[in-house]
Amino acid sequence: MKRLFFLLAVAIVAAGAMAQGPQGPRGHHNDRHGHGDSHRRPPMEQRYYECASAEQMQAVMDALNGQSFDDKKLEIAKLCVTIGYFCTADMAQMATVFSFDDKRLEFLKYAYPYCLDKENYPSLRESFSFRSNYDALLDYIYPHMRK
Repeated sequence: MKRLFFLLAVAIVAAGAMAQGPQGPRGHHNDRHGHGDSHRRPPMEQRYYECASAEQMQAVMDALNGQSFDDKKLEIAKLCVTIGYFCTADMAQMATVFSFDDKRLEFLKYAYPYCLDKENYPSLRESFSFRSNYDALLDYIYPHMRK
């Protein structure tokens, strides 16, 4: 399993480097890219990064679909969002691999701080089979507005 995580991480980073060039997206150099606590990126800094490429998403989806159980899919999905740059649409695509809403909800809650376009997160309604799980996601991302 550790080998799979390593290979997945290398594939995502390599695909990102090829798509973004040596100085990162839009020509901005960021010494922290790929290092440290990536979910702590300030909101404006997030705009310097582009969402995952089609090749990156294919690598992620192949890794997720290669697992039989939601628990392993969840581990891999969490790793992916921690080391990559993903938009709401990417998160929605990753959420499709889970068999049950509870794992989708757990993943989407975990992924929220890493999302590059958080303003679009409420569009994830179609990711859930049950409205109550979508409501739980909204309660999580807007804790003061929904009480």
